[in-house]
Amino acid sequence: MQIQLSFFDLSVLIGITTGIICSIILLKKSSIKKSNKFLALGILAFVWLNTKMLLLSLNLWEVHGFGYFPNSVEIAIPPLFYFYFKSIKNTEFKFRKKDWLHFAPFIISQTYAIIMYIAAMQTRIYSEKRIITEALFFDQAKNLDEYILMIMSCCYLYFGGLELKSFINGLSKTSTKQNSEIKFLNILFVLLCSLSALHIINTSLNSVLDHTYNWRWALHHSLIATMVYYVAIVGFKNAEIILPQKNNKRESDIDISIVEKLNSAIITDKVFLDPKLTLKLLAKKLDVNDTVLSSTINAHFQKNFRSLINQARVEEVKKRLLNGELDNLSLLGIAKECGFNSEASFYRIFKSETQITPKKFIANNLKLTELA
Repeated sequence: MQIQLSFFDLSVLIGITTGIICSIILLKKSSIKKSNKFLALGILAFVWLNTKMLLLSLNLWEVHGFGYFPNSVEIAIPPLFYFYFKSIKNTEFKFRKKDWLHFAPFIISQTYAIIMYIAAMQTRIYSEKRIITEALFFDQAKNLDEYILMIMSCCYLYFGGLELKSFINGLSKTSTKQNSEIKFLNILFVLLCSLSALHIINTSLNSVLDHTYNWRWALHHSLIATMVYYVAIVGFKNAEIILPQKNNKRESDIDISIVEKLNSAIITDKVFLDPKLTLKLLAKKLDVNDTVLSSTINAHFQKNFRSLINQARVEEVKKRLLNGELDNLSLLGIAKECGFNSEASFYRIFKSETQITPKKFIANNLKLTELA
């Protein structure tokens, strides 16, 4: 069987490829920013959803092994993005066992879809597959999924919007880079609302404009592919941006002993030199709860753990450069000795902290030395 790719198929495939790559990177960066995990899963859900349209567009639905492939992921999308907004608002958010209840409709629908697929695989003849699936109420179940999705989209977007509004209202002064994250969150919410509205319109029109089904849903999935591309790229760029919220915790409420231990660990012990240092490892070293330590860092230093450690690493690099260690080691060698894992992350973080590149910093200080 020869498969011919149209412009629509190609655009969807580009969106799928971009979404998968950026999602993997976001998952790896979930230790820096917990919300990255939910954003990555949300993007992957849209990617998975678009494979359904490709099966139809590439005429694979009637091919044995492809038709009735279990895919009810659209029902998982609303709660995933709700938890994304929730974890953006609360950096200490933890997914609990009872939160799985939000995904019960998806689990039930996906289980049914798997059973349907197994039943359809009993024969290679498509007409016989139709008889089997009709006997198991496939069409009725898919229609029910559409209505459940409409209800879930409205509910989760409403509550997700409240979380987002509350978060943005609680922000303290932000930089230009952080404003780009706020813009991204607002655009993402608008896109989700637009897709939800389009889905409701398309589902409502199915009964009266059945002959326009293909192009309406092709447009819907083209918009999803475009959205995946945008969200994946911008979400990846903003993967390490932490938005500072107004802290209502008074300085007098902070356990000063934890602050003293932390300062000692950074200034005296230089724990930041360990490239594998995590919040949990540091909390264990200081003999404090990791949640309490994170809260103390946020309240006292007005930044998160990762930003605090990166700042210490940059200061150590600057100190060593000023002490002339560049005569014995390369710039990358100094960076790695100070706890940085790679050249790319070192350059990015150094510029973020100092507003200039490492080479510019070196050049500036050479000029000062010459003038002196």
